[in-house]
Amino acid sequence: MYSFLNSTRTLKERLNLFVASVQNLYPEVIGIAVTRIDDHDNLYSVYRSADYGDNFPTFIESINKSPRLSKMRSSLEPSIIDNMLCHQSSIKHIHLRLLQSNCISSMTCPIYTNGTFIGILFINASVKDFFSEKVNYFTAFSLLITLLISDDFNNKKAFHSIVKTVLLLSHHKDPETQNHLKRVAEYSRLIGLYLAKMEKCNGDFVDSVYHFSDMHDIGKSLIPEDILYSTDIYTTEQRAIMNQHPELGCQLLSNILTTFKYDNNQELDIILNIIRHHHERYDGKGYPNQLKGTDIPLEARIVTVADVIDALLSHRPYKQPWSIDDVERYLINGSGTLFDPLCIDAILHSLDKIALIQSRYPDIIEEELPV
Repeated sequence: MYSFLNSTRTLKERLNLFVASVQNLYPEVIGIAVTRIDDHDNLYSVYRSADYGDNFPTFIESINKSPRLSKMRSSLEPSIIDNMLCHQSSIKHIHLRLLQSNCISSMTCPIYTNGTFIGILFINASVKDFFSEKVNYFTAFSLLITLLISDDFNNKKAFHSIVKTVLLLSHHKDPETQNHLKRVAEYSRLIGLYLAKMEKCNGDFVDSVYHFSDMHDIGKSLIPEDILYSTDIYTTEQRAIMNQHPELGCQLLSNILTTFKYDNNQELDIILNIIRHHHERYDGKGYPNQLKGTDIPLEARIVTVADVIDALLSHRPYKQPWSIDDVERYLINGSGTLFDPLCIDAILHSLDKIALIQSRYPDIIEEELPV
C-alpha cells in the first residue's frame, strides 16, 4: 500500500498508486484531480484520475467566480458538497460534467507549500454524504496528497535553483534580464493553457513547460563573451559559434543532471527539447536540426513564440521596444513559416494579458550617468 511513498516514481505514478489503494478501501471514490493556479487565478489540472475520463476539465477559469473556492482559498479549510444533485454551482458547465462521471459528493482542499497557495485538490465520490461521514480519514488523505504535490513542486524548484546557481557561477553576467526569463515562462503558460483548452496538451505538460521554459538559452553561458555581448552584426563565423548554444545547453544540462541525479525522464525530455529546438522554424529552415512543422516538439514551438514576443517587446542596446500592434502583425505574418499557427492563435487570444505580465515583471533600464 505504501509504494506511493517511493520517491523514485513520478508524481503521476505515485498518485495513481495512492488513489488505487484508497479505492480498494472505498470503492465509492471515483478519483482525484490536482490543479495548479496561474497568475490570473485560473486553475489547470496537472493530474486527474482515469475514472473521470475527459469530464474533469483541464482548465477552470478564475476561481474568483466561485464563492466556494474563493472562501476555501482564504480560510485554508476543506470544503464539502454532500449532494451535487442539489448543489447550485456557480460554474455550471463543470458541475454538469462531473455529474456525468457519477460524482455525487465532493471534497476540495487547498494546496499550500511554504505558505504559498499553489492549487486545489478535488476528491469525488459516487454516493451522497460520503465525505461528511468520513471527514477525518479524508482530511488525512488530502494532507498526504498535498505533501506529495508539495514535494514534487519543491523538487522542481530545487532543480531550478541548482541550474541557476551553476549558471551564475559559470557566467555571472547575462545580456538578458531575469525578468525576461520570467516573462517567457508566463507567455509560455498562456500559450500552453490555450492549447490545453483546445485539447492539444494537458495541464501537467503545461506546468512542466512553465517551470522549464526559462532554461532555453542556458547554452549561451558557454559562448565567448566578445560574441555574446556584441551589439554589432555577427560575421558568418560568429553566427556559426552563436548557433551552437542549443547543443551546448543540452551538454551543460546533461552534466548537471548526471551530477545531481535528477531522473524524471518525462520532464528531462521536455527540458532538453526546449533547449535544443527553440530555434527551429515551422517551415524547416531553423537550427540545429532543420525540423519542420509538428516534427518540432510542441514545448519548443511554444517557447519559440514566447521568447520572440518578449524579445520584440523589450528594450535592447541595439533596438527600442516594438509596439504590441507591430508585434501582432509580425506574429501573424510569421505564422506557418517561422511559427506554429496554433501557438500564434493561442497568443493572439491572450494579447490582453501580455501587458499585465510586462507590468508585473518589468526590466530596469540602466542609463549612463553624465560624466
